[in-house]
Amino acid sequence: MRSQVLYRQINKDYAYWTEKRRIGQERGGNTAGLLTCREDGQVKRNILIDAGLGTLEGLADFCDDSFWDQPLAVFITHGHIDHHAELMVLSEIYCTRRGKNIYDVRPPLPVFCTPETQRHLFNVHRWGYTGGRTLRHNELTPGVPVSIDIFTVTPLAVDHFEGAVIFAIEFGRQKSHKIVIGWDLKTLPLAPQAVERLRRPSLALLEATTWTAMAEETGHSSIEDLVVSGFLDQLHLQFDPAQEQYGAHLVHYSGWEDPWGMLTDVQLKEKFDCAFPALAGVVRVAERGHQWHFHG
Repeated sequence: MRSQVLYRQINKDYAYWTEKRRIGQERGGNTAGLLTCREDGQVKRNILIDAGLGTLEGLADFCDDSFWDQPLAVFITHGHIDHHAELMVLSEIYCTRRGKNIYDVRPPLPVFCTPETQRHLFNVHRWGYTGGRTLRHNELTPGVPVSIDIFTVTPLAVDHFEGAVIFAIEFGRQKSHKIVIGWDLKTLPLAPQAVERLRRPSLALLEATTWTAMAEETGHSSIEDLVVSGFLDQLHLQFDPAQEQYGAHLVHYSGWEDPWGMLTDVQLKEKFDCAFPALAGVVRVAERGHQWHFHG
């Protein structure tokens, strides 16, 4: 049995695209990712990370209609509305799909998050958890791994918001591959035990809301935070696509608060390479819709 895992960055930026158009660049919606496991060419599992603004549009852009017939679970990083705004609609679309029998009814869509995040989700999507029965809560505890098909997902607490977590997702023979879902962050570096769980990733998606360090003002980490704190060095990043090592890719960028304003992706990468040449080979700016391949 041959297995293949694909990770696609459905959307990669902070907030919705309308605010981005003033620099002449269509940039998609709020950061979200899709992890897909295929066995012998058939989709065994999809995992969606966050379901905020623009997620449905991203799924429409990059997935065909068969996506809605495939097994799906959703992992939510935290309770801010921009990371789960479209969860209810997504669950309704998913659960109203029918099989060959018109009376087939799907069970609720499983949603994995911490108890604190669940309280925020319930306040917004109450109908899905009660009368609509399209959502089912699965509790996450920071530091405690959960298994779903071939994936082992470990949530790690961060201080961006109450109950906020990032994820280390491991899979493959002897957990040979690891994807780090590193948004939204605030204070860096992280605790040593968290860094150890994240170290040597096959791919790391890391928040870089601004260039300038201003976490206390924005509640978000910056490119300067990632570098100056030593966090990027601690991860032991490698870029070697032939070995399915893809380094780090910056996501959740806005640049609104930076003195020079928002940069295009090309400008951001050029500025990074100039400022931090030692990291230029292992850090890139994520592209909306880009897909990375891994073999089991």
